[in-house]
Amino acid sequence: MIHFKRCFILITILSCLLAQGVSAQQRDPLPVPDLPGLRTLKCDFHMHTVFSDGDVWPVTRVQEAWREGLDAISITDHAGYNPHKDDVRPDLTRPHAIAAALAAQLGIILVPGVEVMKGDTHFNILFVKDQNAFFGLDLPDALREARKQGGFTFWNHPGWKQPADWFPDVAAIYDQKLMDGVELVNGHTYYPQAFPWIEARKLTILANSDVHSPTYPSYTDRRRPLTLVFARTADLEGIREALIARRTAAWMGGEVWGAEELLRGLWQGSVAVETPRLTFSPSQRQLSLRLVNRAALPFQLRLREAPKWLSAGGADIKPEGAAAVTVRLAKEAPQGESTAELQYEVTNFHAAPGQNLVVRVPLRIVNP
Repeated sequence: MIHFKRCFILITILSCLLAQGVSAQQRDPLPVPDLPGLRTLKCDFHMHTVFSDGDVWPVTRVQEAWREGLDAISITDHAGYNPHKDDVRPDLTRPHAIAAALAAQLGIILVPGVEVMKGDTHFNILFVKDQNAFFGLDLPDALREARKQGGFTFWNHPGWKQPADWFPDVAAIYDQKLMDGVELVNGHTYYPQAFPWIEARKLTILANSDVHSPTYPSYTDRRRPLTLVFARTADLEGIREALIARRTAAWMGGEVWGAEELLRGLWQGSVAVETPRLTFSPSQRQLSLRLVNRAALPFQLRLREAPKWLSAGGADIKPEGAAAVTVRLAKEAPQGESTAELQYEVTNFHAAPGQNLVVRVPLRIVNP
């Protein structure tokens, strides 16, 4: 009887765990619109496993990516820092090889990668052909090897352990044309000092998790930082071409950083004016303008400009939500049907240092 009770308890526990596992494998669609002629891919190009200083097996990174709505990832274990080497052979080709089958099954694009470093200066290299070739190399030599392998290189966490600056060793790497991009966002941290470097030095913007532990609970409620890649094709070559062409944006929480034309495309693909024609009356001088957001991106709007005879409020459009903007018609408004335009600043979409995206909402106003 005691043995039966133990078996029953064990079966009950296993059933609960299996039930939790099934429910945990629901994919968040994480909708972000495509741009005309381009696919918007949600990517994380910086993460670790037990093959360097991470805490998880490579397939876990694929499972997390699928569950959290990502399209592409890169496992970038350290070449030269392998604290688990007594238990896990430090072969950096293995994380990609182990994860590849599940990634293909789940439709996750797996980009081969590695992290190289000297002191506190760390770089990631994507599209490498042999991760083990970077063991024992000094940082500049590792980046030269990256060029031989056709790799794309970017500077990781530029403000790690100290305020971000254009340090002499990084400047030397850039001058030798060994650097393609920079992490504007790493984990939960945004580096404002790095934003001016992006356009001035023609670098590619990236935002990555640099996750070592399981993503849960560190990145709940869509808080995982992502690089949005605007690719012509949803495959390795499409990602490579987009990164080199600098068609990316950084997304962390409620903030997005990127080139103005890319941010505008996200706005146009995400937000629709549900009530583009507002009909007032002598007794009804205040109506609601309804904006609907189809994307997982939030939009925070502050009014910049409106016709003198029209006033409107701001709006905070939640992800996959809607907002009602109060529009008031003044006495001096023109009679009949008129066109009008509200100009808004999207205060959480950053096109350049000190410059946010500006959008226009066209309206038809009827004043009988």
